[in-house]
Amino acid sequence: GRQSHVRSERGVKFVVGDAFYRKESSVGRDLGVLAAAVYKKKHGHLRVLDAMSGCGIRAARYLSQAQADFVWANDACRFLAPTISQNLSLSAATAEEKGISKCWRITSEDVNRVLLYCYMEKDYYDLIDIDSFGSDSIFLGSALASVLHGGLVYVTSTDGFSAGGHRPYNVLASYGAFVKPMPFANELGIRMLIGGVVREASLRNMHVYPMFSHYSFHGPVFRVMLHVHPGQAQKSQHYNFVSHCSICGETQVVKWNCLGQSTCSCSTFTQGSSTVTLSGPLWTGPLHNGSDIQEMIEMANGWGWIESGKGSGEKSRSKEEVSANQKLRELLDIMLEESDPNLQVGYIELDEISKRTKLATPKRACLITALQEEGYSACRSHIASNAIKTSAPMCCCVEITRSLMQ
Repeated sequence: GRQSHVRSERGVKFVVGDAFYRKESSVGRDLGVLAAAVYKKKHGHLRVLDAMSGCGIRAARYLSQAQADFVWANDACRFLAPTISQNLSLSAATAEEKGISKCWRITSEDVNRVLLYCYMEKDYYDLIDIDSFGSDSIFLGSALASVLHGGLVYVTSTDGFSAGGHRPYNVLASYGAFVKPMPFANELGIRMLIGGVVREASLRNMHVYPMFSHYSFHGPVFRVMLHVHPGQAQKSQHYNFVSHCSICGETQVVKWNCLGQSTCSCSTFTQGSSTVTLSGPLWTGPLHNGSDIQEMIEMANGWGWIESGKGSGEKSRSKEEVSANQKLRELLDIMLEESDPNLQVGYIELDEISKRTKLATPKRACLITALQEEGYSACRSHIASNAIKTSAPMCCCVEITRSLMQ
């Protein structure tokens, strides 16, 4: 039956039991394990708290693949404890074959009770992973209180309606931002999540910035791995508002001291600012840290996670493994491109450019090259396949597309 059926994810054996498990989320787990392994290599220690463990596959992978020294796997559902125990035992058995002894703890408690216990006991963790449903921002403050200074928190939102601007008061309650509908809703989902953590961190005299951000359309799932450091950031230049004009399609970052002046240059005197939509405050900085992504690529390469075909002395990889490797390789490559701090907030869909030019949709690669030749930053978006991220305003994208198509 399902309870006893042993599966495998990136070579780690596990059973699902009666837990919720989504195969499509394995990419988010790949990224988390790579980030944890990069941290361990740099700092020499790795203690992980998997606060909402489910069947325990994440905890098992941190244990066996990221070489965690200790993993605390918690899930409020008590009936999942035996499944988590079985999976950590399977993982530890694999590790012990390699001569590595592993330690873990399993609890069935409310997440905030666990996190606040760690804070009270000064039992701080290098990485706290909270894979929650909806907009469970209630855990963010407790996670920041329990993470080691210089450590990582891996946070989640699955609230696509809020990201799309359809529940602005929900976002206001959860993340302290008012989000309205914009053409790049799924990027706003990531930015509202980071912004919520930025706000909670500043309350605690801490500052955070993303190691990487990941959007996955199934769910949807927004996941962000954040560096946590003591002290306020020297500048809060990346916590602002975002404006979008429905007439000319321009997107701008609006600083706090410019609130109330968010009109668009295309607006006529009579229209005023009615064509401009304003959302925020949100994270307006880069979605990823370039040097971190580079280290994750090197780690994935060393593990054979982004290679296809035959490895050195290995049998041929299965079609499924080759496909997973190709997808991860492309994702990490795009993330590296998206790390450019010159890129503006949001992405521009190619169909939107086509509507404005009244010409055929331009090829993404051709448009990116043309923009780069004009001196602009431009790249693919990991969020939308038929879109670009660029430092160029919409009017330049339209002009360059016209010259390309003619």
